[in-house]
Amino acid sequence: MTVASVDRAFQLLRAVESGADTVSALSAETGLALATTARLLNTLEQVGALARIDKRYSVGPAIGQLAGQSVAYDLASLAAAHLSDLVALTNETAGVAEAVGHHTFHLAQLTAERDVTVKDWTGTRVPVHHGAIGFVIMAHWSDGQVDTYLDRPLEALTDNTVTEPAEIRRRIELIRQRGWLWTIDEYASGVATAAAPIRDDRGTAVGSLHVYGPSYRFPADDGQADEVGAAVADRADAISAVLGLSRTDGRLT
Repeated sequence: MTVASVDRAFQLLRAVESGADTVSALSAETGLALATTARLLNTLEQVGALARIDKRYSVGPAIGQLAGQSVAYDLASLAAAHLSDLVALTNETAGVAEAVGHHTFHLAQLTAERDVTVKDWTGTRVPVHHGAIGFVIMAHWSDGQVDTYLDRPLEALTDNTVTEPAEIRRRIELIRQRGWLWTIDEYASGVATAAAPIRDDRGTAVGSLHVYGPSYRFPADDGQADEVGAAVADRADAISAVLGLSRTDGRLT
């Protein structure tokens, strides 16, 4: 005797493995109703068994973790639904970046429909000390890695870019304590950013999730700053959980 929902989930996983990758194709391949297929695919995506980008599905990182193997994952795909939620919450722009050595690489951005928004930084490579997006990654380096990075001249992009090692170390400790950071006018003048780290099953910061908007209106006040910071951290934690990072007492470790 089988549990129907489990059996259907495995039908979908096998169908994805065989090459079907859209809701309609998977529905046809498995014989499941479209609504049932969409509902199961959404659940499989949330737990990391599947990943989705541009409405096409592939095997997700959780499958490889269970098998003790490495499965490539796409942060842009894993973050897509969270970007939509953050844009809806803030009415500003949300994005995701991955860690590439001492830089961040902007993978994807979703822009709110407003008359004034920030530019699209998709495809841009940025040193980690140029704002919140990189600082939250640096906060999960070892102290030795931080020391090595700070033992060099640090370029400033704006008058507000922080380059003093003591202040950078203070920010790192703040991020380690609360999980998120705001910076204003540090990478680009007139832009405020809230970011939180995305971590894998080893606790390594592999990227960051962020929200940004014109600094003259965002954040509106300290209350919104705290609300948005916590929301970004919660969403980043959800992606980290899909990548295998464990939870203890409701907080990621």
